[in-house]
Amino acid sequence: MSYFSHSWLPFIYLYGLGGLLFISGIVITLKSGSFNLKNHVHRQWFWVLVFGFIWYMTMHGGLTLLALGYNQLAVLIMFLVTGLSITGTILLRRKILYNK
Repeated sequence: MSYFSHSWLPFIYLYGLGGLLFISGIVITLKSGSFNLKNHVHRQWFWVLVFGFIWYMTMHGGLTLLALGYNQLAVLIMFLVTGLSITGTILLRRKILYNK
């Protein structure tokens, strides 16, 4: 069994199909009117959902790279994602606190 079929093929399936279902769910909630992007709180939750999906996908990919022996690339990706997470959290909290 190749590395692709037991490591990357499930990854592509998980986040490919999961991404389609995620996007479909967002579109359905937008069209039904229960999710309104003009509402500030809904817009914040939209970005939390999108960022969460991307964060889990990136961390899963980084850990897969680590398991396959690409240590430097995996650590670099995980540090970048962690740094972006911390920066985004600080900026979001600052925006929420000072825009009220």
